Amino acid sequence: MNWVVDPAYLAEAGFPDEDKLFGEWSMTVNGTAYASRDAVPLVRIDRGRQASVAFGGGPVDVAMTYSLEEEDRLRWKIAVRNGSTETARITGLHVWFSLAHVMFRDLNVLRNMRHSCAVYPHLGGDFAKFAAIRRSHEAPHLGIYAAEGRTATLGTFCRYQNLFLEQVSPSLDGLLFHRLSLVENGDSFPELAAADWIYGDQYRELALAPGESREWSYVFVPCRDEDDFYRQALAAGHPRWTYTPALTAGGVFEAELVLPEGRSVREMRLSAWSPEAGRVVTETVAGRAAAGVAGSALRIVLRPERPGERKLELVLDDGRTDVVVWNVLEPIDRMLEQRAEWLCRHSYDEAGTHGRPHAFLPLSNQGESLGKLTFILMKNSLTAPNPDQVRKAEAAAVLDMKNHWFEDGDFRKPRMLYGTFYRIYDFDYIAHVFYLLSRMDRRTLALHSPETYLRWAAEVLCFRLDPDCHSGEREKNEARLNGIFILYIHDLLRDLERAGLTEPHARLRRLWDDFSAQLAEETRGFRGAITEHYYDNAGFGPACDALCRIGLTKEAEAYGELILANIGFSNDYRAQNPERWWEALSYMIHSLWGGLVAASARSAYEHLGDPAYLLAAYRATMAVFNCYDWHVASTPRRLEPGAAASTFSVAAPNLNMPVLSRNRFGQSVFREASDPLFERLFANSSGDDWDMGEELVAYLLGFGTTAYLYRDDHGALRCVNGHAEETADGWIVTSYAAYPRRFVCREDGAEFLADAGETVRRVCYRGGRFERYPEPAVRT
Repeated sequence: MNWVVDPAYLAEAGFPDEDKLFGEWSMTVNGTAYASRDAVPLVRIDRGRQASVAFGGGPVDVAMTYSLEEEDRLRWKIAVRNGSTETARITGLHVWFSLAHVMFRDLNVLRNMRHSCAVYPHLGGDFAKFAAIRRSHEAPHLGIYAAEGRTATLGTFCRYQNLFLEQVSPSLDGLLFHRLSLVENGDSFPELAAADWIYGDQYRELALAPGESREWSYVFVPCRDEDDFYRQALAAGHPRWTYTPALTAGGVFEAELVLPEGRSVREMRLSAWSPEAGRVVTETVAGRAAAGVAGSALRIVLRPERPGERKLELVLDDGRTDVVVWNVLEPIDRMLEQRAEWLCRHSYDEAGTHGRPHAFLPLSNQGESLGKLTFILMKNSLTAPNPDQVRKAEAAAVLDMKNHWFEDGDFRKPRMLYGTFYRIYDFDYIAHVFYLLSRMDRRTLALHSPETYLRWAAEVLCFRLDPDCHSGEREKNEARLNGIFILYIHDLLRDLERAGLTEPHARLRRLWDDFSAQLAEETRGFRGAITEHYYDNAGFGPACDALCRIGLTKEAEAYGELILANIGFSNDYRAQNPERWWEALSYMIHSLWGGLVAASARSAYEHLGDPAYLLAAYRATMAVFNCYDWHVASTPRRLEPGAAASTFSVAAPNLNMPVLSRNRFGQSVFREASDPLFERLFANSSGDDWDMGEELVAYLLGFGTTAYLYRDDHGALRCVNGHAEETADGWIVTSYAAYPRRFVCREDGAEFLADAGETVRRVCYRGGRFERYPEPAVRT
């Protein structure tokens, strides 16, 4: 693999971005802009082991040196020197860090897997680092470690070809150019700079006296996997953290810190935004760090009571700092209740004021918009049902959804909502709505019986999966592509059989068996990784889940590797999401597919047993809640309780749309896009949450009810989605799930299930089995 963007590929794709190739730079000095493209570099190669590139012509000289070292290491040094007779005030120094973050829009899946990488940043303080993970998850990967100088931030610019007219979904081919900001005073993202209390101290200018210089350097090292990435970081002098990325208020934050050789802790500070004070409040917490095994590791335990983001800052004895950014969520059941109330109060358009009576706003032709209904119904199936919420979801399903997507409500006659075709994936969501209605108590339904909805769910899903039902070639092909129906098809088949609905059960069973056989057959060529976006986590996430559920574990592992490569790891919980870029034109959290890929990772753990899947699933799920969290104060866009925004752009700056830098938004933002096609396509879009909700259903099917115990590589018992505390009577396990009902220790074959209608927040684990903890359970 060529780990940097290849000029030959830019020529092939017709992208005019030679000025963004690796090592190109721009700088603003005393208000004047300078760039490498305007200078003639002086290049010198020394014995094939070192290359230097020097740029002059401005008040500040720039020089870069690339040195090959032992053990396949490359050192990249960037130096600036003030050659003028006046102080040079540098307000921005940006260097293109263009790793091969490419999306090839073609059917060559292996090209996308093996010649493209995702880039996961670790920023803040003096120990910036970047993991470049090949999308196939095949080693070697690349670790890049700051050895000297601070990195203020990492931005991106997306170059793409807009193919909206060919594909209704945002099927864009293109690439992300990453950009290191060595000096950044906030001019690249003024809205973010005003709000970003987490990294705001990094945004400042650099003043160089005449003759003064400054250097930055980075070391590039091959690495095998995530663990090796951090091992190499420690060898390079970086502290190594293991920490809880997110928890709920009243839970326990745990971190373990291994210090580099010869270093000690001077101070440890915890910062959080105080809404009452309207400012950041910082306290010293070094006294709460206890020495670990052999004195080499420190263990930090904190018990935050209030929701909100936290920054834990380590100050070493030499004055250098490192940070970990984590989050404390509102108890998630409260978040979900608030969300359901908000939707029914603000989104449900009973009178059709905006065009479709009984629809949930914002209006959309895409089935993803029906996630609001599936969430409301799923939430009401796990708690004492709210009759008003169920009534509105049922009315939306029968009086709007059924007739909008089908002519006269006839499931054999889908409407051509996209001009010349209809979209197969929409039926996944429609069938899911009907299936969840079928699970509601008959007394809560107003329009039809549960049996009717069960039949309708089977009829829609059979239509979706049967190529013979479709006359268009596109629809026939898409009928064989995987989708979110994997979340419920097994439950639907079970309920059809229990209800004695023999004919629809037999038909759906046959179609599912045919689909499974084809999926298994195509695994070797990774055909299941393809969707309408071509190579896409919306393909390989459900493909892995489906293969697990049909018992093809070896094939599932192949797709599981793609999931592990796709989910970030970082010192900032917001950069631990499944990697997608086309909605933000930048590395982003996408609530829908972030949550669904996380759910696929959790399912992979249940079937395959590797804790890497469990940890990745939890990281990604907690990152997705950033799109719902009204306590987050570090982003320009604030949310009111119950509101949501479908996307969070992780990079800063987002150079395509700087206002999106570390900001939350929905597709309505593209009404003002510089891309005229985007502007036209989204001219009538409103609201920021049109495609949200199905990811909350996926959460409720997994972490929404279940906490997990597992043993790490050293044999220590760990808890995911909860906290485990060792006592004389055994381990007391507290779940962070919204509606805790299940506890699992897969390695011991142990499982605890609450009784029907019961929630159990805490259990005891001893002797390889779970026992009830002596506190009352809660009936729902």
